[in-house]
Amino acid sequence: MLSTISWSDYTITVLILLLVWYIYLIFRFYSSQIKDFINGKRKIDFSKKRGNSNSLQDHLFSEFAAPFDTLDDAKELSEKLINAIEESAERNLSQNEFQNYIIFILNEYPYVKISALREKINQLAVSECKKHPQLVLTYELVDSLWEETI
Repeated sequence: MLSTISWSDYTITVLILLLVWYIYLIFRFYSSQIKDFINGKRKIDFSKKRGNSNSLQDHLFSEFAAPFDTLDDAKELSEKLINAIEESAERNLSQNEFQNYIIFILNEYPYVKISALREKINQLAVSECKKHPQLVLTYELVDSLWEETI
């Protein structure tokens, strides 16, 4: 008896039964939403914003909050560097004082130091220093300042 059933017949039968089962589940649990959608009272929302998922994510990653804030840290660091370079130019700091000031700021952001954003921060510092001829920073110098401590 089983030898008379081909694999294609079996596959089609299983797929039809699965389709019927899922249609039953959809109408069983989502019938009110389907009625609202058909009547035009509800629109399909494909956004992934869910209130509970954010609180669950916050709870799961609460102990790892610092590494996931690297982008915010990089933005904050870039603003601090721009302000520090402008302030150093206004105050006519010596090259050594200026480098120590930059080292002090860079040491406040250890996660940016080990991230891929470090290169962008280095480029930003070099480009900002080009606006002020008395402050000389090269890309290699800025990169080495990350490793130094005061």
